Amino acid sequence: MPVVQTGYGAPVLMVMWAVLVGLGVVVVTWRIGVSRFAFLAMVHDSLPVTLVWAWVVAAYGVATQQWLLLGAAVPLLVVHLLVIVSRLAAAPTPEWVSSAAHVKVVVANVFIGNRTPQHSAVMLLQTEADLLVVAERSESFMREFGRAGGMDAYPFRVDGPSNEPDYATAIASRTSLLDGSSIVYSGSMRIVRAVLQCGSTELSIVAVHLRAVTEPGGFHAWRAEMRDLASYLTTVAHPFVVVGDFNSSQFRPALARLLRDAGLLDAHHTVGKGLTRSLKPAAHGALAWFPAFTRVDHALLSPGVHAVEVVNLPTAGSDHYPFLATLAVQQSMR
Repeated sequence: MPVVQTGYGAPVLMVMWAVLVGLGVVVVTWRIGVSRFAFLAMVHDSLPVTLVWAWVVAAYGVATQQWLLLGAAVPLLVVHLLVIVSRLAAAPTPEWVSSAAHVKVVVANVFIGNRTPQHSAVMLLQTEADLLVVAERSESFMREFGRAGGMDAYPFRVDGPSNEPDYATAIASRTSLLDGSSIVYSGSMRIVRAVLQCGSTELSIVAVHLRAVTEPGGFHAWRAEMRDLASYLTTVAHPFVVVGDFNSSQFRPALARLLRDAGLLDAHHTVGKGLTRSLKPAAHGALAWFPAFTRVDHALLSPGVHAVEVVNLPTAGSDHYPFLATLAVQQSMR
């Protein structure tokens, strides 16, 4: 027999049912690919964390013998487990990887308000990556990058002024870049593209920084940028990698749709690190002590590119965790 809730128990039970209903809405809208509101989009972003509440409800149901509540929570527990397990499994390694060329790419949002840009610059240089993709590139960071030897170590760059410094992105390369390396616009989307030679294959690095949905009108702008990005990618020959700060996790339906329609794989997901997170609540202050809650920084791989290794790096004064991806690039047949 279920325990009869009296006193404070009845309101708590009502709260638990309300939590279940809310989680049900989140899961259903996620599954059918509907995310039309900024708040719902942000909840989808942190889906693995959000669904932890289903376990709290289930535990309460067991403790109070509310079996109907427990039964209603079970489908959400199953969804949560499936989400977790699917993101922990690495993708199979294609046969061509054994004969592939390799390139190491760092993706780093160094944060426009970084109080220690010199630390960020030194950390990026210490990775000895072939290519650096720097989001929220600021003049203060570029000065420190130069002082640390970055301009000498990475003499080839695609960089330029932006009327929105918070969304400026630069690419720096150790080796010379090919024709097609430039800043381009696809509708509202500012794109920084670098084309480099990887063995016998030309690889395009497409760097982006999409709008934050927390800004006024941000979600509407973000959706427009996603459409513009999807349109642009249809013009880019394989193989290519789309990198940067997407201000969205792979769980947001619009980003998941881009991956599916363009045939892309998330590098973290490919190596079994699909549950790692990159965005903290803040870069400094009390909120900086809280852990990252979702991954918004990605490397999305087209056919012909495979992630061999992905290493998450320290924040170094930013509210984002950078990462170093070692990518195998399939060689063209001659």
